[in-house]
Amino acid sequence: MKKVLFITYYFPPSGGPGVQRILRFLNAVQDFDWRPLILTVKDGDYPVRDESLLAKIPASVEVLRTTIPEPYRLYRRFTKRNQGEAVDLSTLSVDDSGSKSLKERLALFLRDWFFIPDPRAGWLPFAIREGLRMLRENEIDLIFSSGPPNTVHLVAYWLKRLSGKPWVADFRDPWFKYLAPKRSAWLPRKIDEMLCRKVVGAADHLIWVCEGVGREMELAAPGRSSGKATVITNGFSQADFDGLVQEKNQHFTITYVGSFFSRYDLSAFIQALERLVTDREDFKRDFKLVFCGAVDASVADELRATMFADNIEFLGYQDHKTTLTKMVSSTLLLLYIMDTFEGRNIPTSKLFEYLGARRTVLALAPDDSDAERILRQTGAGVIAPPGDPGQIVQATVTLYEQWRSGELGAAPARAGEVEQYEIRNLAERLVDNWEAAVEPRTPSATRPHEVKSES
Repeated sequence: MKKVLFITYYFPPSGGPGVQRILRFLNAVQDFDWRPLILTVKDGDYPVRDESLLAKIPASVEVLRTTIPEPYRLYRRFTKRNQGEAVDLSTLSVDDSGSKSLKERLALFLRDWFFIPDPRAGWLPFAIREGLRMLRENEIDLIFSSGPPNTVHLVAYWLKRLSGKPWVADFRDPWFKYLAPKRSAWLPRKIDEMLCRKVVGAADHLIWVCEGVGREMELAAPGRSSGKATVITNGFSQADFDGLVQEKNQHFTITYVGSFFSRYDLSAFIQALERLVTDREDFKRDFKLVFCGAVDASVADELRATMFADNIEFLGYQDHKTTLTKMVSSTLLLLYIMDTFEGRNIPTSKLFEYLGARRTVLALAPDDSDAERILRQTGAGVIAPPGDPGQIVQATVTLYEQWRSGELGAAPARAGEVEQYEIRNLAERLVDNWEAAVEPRTPSATRPHEVKSES
């Protein structure tokens, strides 16, 4: 078996979607004669933790956890915040109101000038030292980095330069994330842009998680990815759903899975639901809205002030198995895509688990978004513009009437279209790119099913 060194920050006991992508690939690539080894952090400061995911790490996989300085812990002490608070989801997310305290603004200044490319930059010397040792002692064939954070790609960049090993970089988000604060100062912004160009230019191959990431990376590093980028989306593992017991559910339940940030605008959705609970007593009686994940405090307050506050459940973050059970037990799965350039470009990773759950998706998504394209391709849901209460009402009523008549069961998705997002099919394409990086082939040798990005 060939050996691949995975470099990742988010790894169990971290929870979240990035971990799922890594874990699924970690298991699936072994079926294609690749043995993974993991380089990650010890005691990372994760936004969410899921100890249950530790059991999903294959016993055959060597995991090396290294020291990392975590500035978010100091940040919490400095701003007198709870040490368990998920900084990535709240205090350092984009806040258009400008209402941050003086201490928080000072913390953002430090991040702007000193944490380049991100607050995990302190991991570099520890990861490079241990990564070189792993390369030397294990005769690694390939380096594979998956980010965010962008620091993991810098670790891989230096390991490639120092060892000469081929390197494939996996971008689950663009280098400049749209939910992270933008650097306001000229010099650190230029340094960050330079690091982005170096990483994209030096990697032997690039994986974009969607076409939108490819478009944004082409803007960030013009011409650097030409001819060496492939789109491999997130996906789902059918094994995760096998054996799940569906909970009894007497309600018309709409479930949102994942984090809900302050920048997400639910006003049209709220207007639509308030109109429905006002006009229809049966809908108010039957309807339930469930949030399974972290919800920004401002969003939660807005929802608690609505006319349907009694119909809402905030479950907070749940372990992965519980989350999947909530999915398959729901009537509808709610997807929200921001109607912005960045939002339209990125179909969130939850969409693919929604496909695996085989439940109907109610998507609040712009017409020209990647998520809208995937839903129409698979036939897995109903789509309404996120800012149009009238169309949201129409879509919801249609689905509600189908539910009342017993016609709304599993999603009427096209099975063949959905299966392309099963992890084994995605892993096969990933391994194709690894093989090409280790033993470069001529363009004519590329497998027909490889999909090149627009960049």
